[in-house]
Amino acid sequence: MKGKELALIFDVGTQATRALVFDTSGNLVLKVKQSGELYISDSNQQAEADCESIWRDMCKVSMRAKERLGERWSDIVAVSVTSIRNSLVFLDKDCKPSRKAIFWLDKREVDCPDKLPLFNRILYGIAGMKEVVNVQRRTSYTNWVRVNEPEVWANTAKIVMPSAFYTYKLTGRLADSKAGQAAKFPYDYRHRTWMSPRGLTFPVFGTPVDRMCELVEPCTVIGNITAKAAAESGIKEGTPVVASGADKACETFGVGAIDGSVASVSYGTAASVQITTKKYVEPTPFMPAYTAVAPDRFNPEIQIFRGYWMVSWFREQFALNEKIEAEQRGVIPEKVLDEYMENIPPGSKGLLVQPYWGPGLMTPEARGLMLGFSDMHTRHHVYRAIIEGIDFALLEGLENMERRAGIKVKSIALSGGGSSSDTVCKIAADIFARPVYRVQTFETSGLGASMACFIALGLFEGREDAVKNMVHLKDVFQPDPDNVAVYRELYEKAYVKIYPSVRHIYFNIYNMNKKKRL
Repeated sequence: MKGKELALIFDVGTQATRALVFDTSGNLVLKVKQSGELYISDSNQQAEADCESIWRDMCKVSMRAKERLGERWSDIVAVSVTSIRNSLVFLDKDCKPSRKAIFWLDKREVDCPDKLPLFNRILYGIAGMKEVVNVQRRTSYTNWVRVNEPEVWANTAKIVMPSAFYTYKLTGRLADSKAGQAAKFPYDYRHRTWMSPRGLTFPVFGTPVDRMCELVEPCTVIGNITAKAAAESGIKEGTPVVASGADKACETFGVGAIDGSVASVSYGTAASVQITTKKYVEPTPFMPAYTAVAPDRFNPEIQIFRGYWMVSWFREQFALNEKIEAEQRGVIPEKVLDEYMENIPPGSKGLLVQPYWGPGLMTPEARGLMLGFSDMHTRHHVYRAIIEGIDFALLEGLENMERRAGIKVKSIALSGGGSSSDTVCKIAADIFARPVYRVQTFETSGLGASMACFIALGLFEGREDAVKNMVHLKDVFQPDPDNVAVYRELYEKAYVKIYPSVRHIYFNIYNMNKKKRL
């Protein structure tokens, strides 16, 4: 019987930790945020974090939430953690970090002195995987630690995602959701378990299976709050802790994208488009489909690595005047930029941006590109072209996934910081040529994790029941036929032709970088 039950979600991002409380109707009852730089970057573009410090931040926001909720704190029936992906924590035999965690923004690479087995190398060549494997091996954080920090490697008993470490701090059980596994380590995405040592790509990651943690199905109980965790966080001892998933997986569940009719587009630091499928479908060759939070489903995904980070980059590099105007008006700079952007016609007068500002699995050589400058363009054209370019890239990925999965997406659900702009949503509707909607909260990752909590406790019968009760459409943006026609022509006649036309130039730059000439 549903009523006053609440779920407490810890949403641990790149630069902030949030405690979110949802009820069974999908209402965000409370949000407490602890801001701070969770990663540090040096000249080598390395990004590391102290997960023990992040755990202390979790306890801080939990205690503040307890104080603000008052008597309703006793209505919390479950807890879950959703966190960033492609980030690894190295733990010793006592489950204490043996070094700082390496976070997803890290760009370190390593040349492994040991060769892969000859048989595997032959098969990689036959399958056309040679360069993909080389990139995966060079950029694997476990390989970097294994080669460069042998003492740390020898002292490392387990290698886990951050969510597994935080769950351990809550429950004393080192386990993680299958829907949280999205990193360069030996997870078999098709079979939802760790790879067999005989697997074709197992040697690439240099990680013994015995150093991986226990895996559990999403929407199930991992454990219960220990006495120690209760004392540190204020959460009642014995409260169930539920497996949800990584941030993107929870976002997709939280916007109600539980079948192929809806695509989840996230406008975060990394922008992405995900669909949900019953069968395992790789979004592109050699790119896995992730385990979904929605039970018994997969999430094929295309990601634009830097995504809406580019919007922040533009603001910092070119929008000083807009920042000053925003301060004078008491609004955020993006509000001012949106107003200027609305005066720019669809297509930005032929200015195109290809947002490959970070290497992809199949495009390690790719670079960002701006094409079509003329004397009529202003910085506001550049701003709109960046937003349009992100959508073009996501549209290309979506159409490829539709073909591979044999489905047709009918609508787009938006989440992430960029989706707070109505102007951005209107552009998305026109470029995707489909209705675009936002749900009742921007905290969609926390919403998805809370749905997992209530399913695990039997308050909902399954994914459809949870979505029906907790996901509510708030804003719908319909595509404008005239704008759709402009974008479609620009997409087909220009955007999709850019990469094949300049790929050889990207490779020249890529090879010069490898030789340390740039």
